[in-house]
Amino acid sequence: MTKILKTTLIFTLVLMTFFQNLHSQDFTKNSIKLGFGIGASMGYNTDGLGFIYSVGYQREIWRDRLRFSPNFSIGHYSSKFINDARDQYFNSINLETNLFFDLIKIRAFSIVIGTGALINNSRGLIGTGGRPDYGSTEQIYSEYLSDFHFGGYIGGGFRINSPDSRTAINIMPINIHFGNKYFMEQHVKIEFDIKF
Repeated sequence: MTKILKTTLIFTLVLMTFFQNLHSQDFTKNSIKLGFGIGASMGYNTDGLGFIYSVGYQREIWRDRLRFSPNFSIGHYSSKFINDARDQYFNSINLETNLFFDLIKIRAFSIVIGTGALINNSRGLIGTGGRPDYGSTEQIYSEYLSDFHFGGYIGGGFRINSPDSRTAINIMPINIHFGNKYFMEQHVKIEFDIKF
């Protein structure tokens, strides 16, 4: 898990350095959005803590304040640090379509809010560990799971976007995915918008 995180960080830093040095041309309203974070995923059959990685496209659609951003994200979770949950190792894959709006903007700094819709698939393995419900005599077996969820996204944070820089940075302490079957994910994320 740490190898994947280190590789992602190195790849992101190399991309940022490469694109930061290309200041000689004007930028379009389009950008690639790369992000990573840490958080929790919960559902009817799942509970876990872990990392999330995302990649997507972003288009500015109104006065450099409203942005349309479809993206793909994958999270890797386990119940390793949750005492009363069964042993769980699962991935959570999201396809999202979001809108971000700069609520307050002062030069290169802005406060951002976002909303959107998503489709999620959580799949993995649930083991036999953990504490069974009090008084339960039901036999527990290991099992594979694949749950689909439909829901939404709510987020907020800060954006640093210098007009003459190829890279914008989004620090998003609030990222909430929610949906049917008690599905909820909460993350703290950092994102980099690499402009074309």
